[in-house]
Amino acid sequence: MKRKTKNKLKVLVTGAAGFIGSHLVEALKEKNYDVVGLITETDDFRWIKNLEASFVFGDITDKSSLYKAVSGVQYIYHLAALLGDPNPENYYRINCTGTKNLVNVCLDSGTELQRFLFTSSITAMGPSGENKLHEESPCNPVNGYSHSKLLAEKFLESKKEQLPTTVVRLPLVYGPRSVGGLFPLFKMFNKGIRFNIQTTEINLGFVQDIVKGIILAAESPVTLGKTYLLGEDKVYTSNQIFDTIEKALGKKPLSSNCHFRCSTLSLIFSRYALK
Repeated sequence: MKRKTKNKLKVLVTGAAGFIGSHLVEALKEKNYDVVGLITETDDFRWIKNLEASFVFGDITDKSSLYKAVSGVQYIYHLAALLGDPNPENYYRINCTGTKNLVNVCLDSGTELQRFLFTSSITAMGPSGENKLHEESPCNPVNGYSHSKLLAEKFLESKKEQLPTTVVRLPLVYGPRSVGGLFPLFKMFNKGIRFNIQTTEINLGFVQDIVKGIILAAESPVTLGKTYLLGEDKVYTSNQIFDTIEKALGKKPLSSNCHFRCSTLSLIFSRYALK
């Protein structure tokens, strides 16, 4: 599956088989990059397996498995992360320690990177109490996932004199291939069921727009050593999102009583809430 290329910049994408990662691999191939995707042996990489890209089996929690992946690359897009787990310690093992492993392998190998792009999360900032976040807003993460992302950011900050880094904090991302986030809403609304959750305000991003922003952040010289929020320039209430999905699907709740509480969706919306 590997193809030799000349005069192409070589990039590594961790989490290449994932929702955002698979779209990123496609976009980088369209820009004529020589793409290496880091995947695990259990990943379903059907979306990218037929692309002219190289794939390396590895795990960011296993430092020894990463040396081959970083060899000769000029850009690293680090997307691999754990999003949901009942054991909070796994967030730190994968999101934080895994990021440290990847950075340290780059430094150990003497890899001459043009950029190490880390996809963090808007949740690393926590609710601001305002209806708008900005890069200077204080960070007060409220759960293990969010805190692990912030710790990874701080580690990268400590290494920015040794490694050219950029951090982008992603919002709640939606689009084709998603199996989480807003996707459960679409499935249930398609059955005419609307959930009753506490009204929140969140920022969103369509996956292909997010991918464009990620690439621009990695390629631009002005983003070096900086952290950015990446998403739409407005916020939505949960009710606005629900109304939009209903309109798009042409569905209405079965009755006024079909407003069920859903702890999973409540968690998602509360995680990304701005206030």
